[in-house]
Amino acid sequence: MAPSVPDARAHLVHGCPGYPRRVLAPLRSLLPDVRLPGSRLPGPRLPALAGICLLTAGLAGCGTVRVPAGEFASDPVCAQIVMGAPEQMLEMDRVETSSQGTVAWGSGDDTVVMRCGVIPPGPTTDQCTRLEDGAGVQVDWIIQELDGGVLQYTTYGREPAIDLTVPMEAAGDQPSAVPLSVARLVEDNIEATDHCVGPGDEA
Repeated sequence: MAPSVPDARAHLVHGCPGYPRRVLAPLRSLLPDVRLPGSRLPGPRLPALAGICLLTAGLAGCGTVRVPAGEFASDPVCAQIVMGAPEQMLEMDRVETSSQGTVAWGSGDDTVVMRCGVIPPGPTTDQCTRLEDGAGVQVDWIIQELDGGVLQYTTYGREPAIDLTVPMEAAGDQPSAVPLSVARLVEDNIEATDHCVGPGDEA
C-alpha cells in the first residue's frame, strides 16, 4: 500500500493580491500518477503543491505563501535546508512561508516553492534524471509535469526528501536552473543512498 500523504489543497482568499488562481488550479488536490517516459524505476504517488497567499486570522498575512508541510518537515536536517536556501531564485526574492521546512520565492503565477521532509519516493517509472551543477555536484531528481505548466522535482535516493514546484512561466526554457541552484545545499546536508537507474545502467 502506498504511504499516506498530506492533503495539498490550496485556497485563495479574495482581496489578497499577487496569487492568481490559474497557476494554483491544477494543484488543489493530490494528483494521480503522472507518467513521463524516462527511467525504469516503478513507485508511489507524489503529492503536488503550490504556494499561495492565504489571509487567516492569527496565521498568515497577505504576501505569505501557505503550503502543507512535508510529513517529516520536523527533521533537523530540514532546518539546515531552510536556513541555507538562497535569498533569490530565478531573480525572484525569497518570501515568507507559513509551514515548517518550506521556502518560497516570487509571487503570483511565478511562485517557486521548496519543501523539505516530503515522503521519499520509492522506485518509479517517472522520469528520473541526474543533474550536475557547474561545480560538478550531482543530485538525482524525479520530474513530474503537472497541469498548468508546472514542473515538480523531487530528490531521489535521499532522506529527508525535498520537492520543488517550478512554474514554467517563471523558469522559461531553463526549469532545471531551480534544482541546480540548490544542488550544493542538498549534497552538503543529505547523503545519497540510491540513484536513478536508466537503460544500460546496472541495477
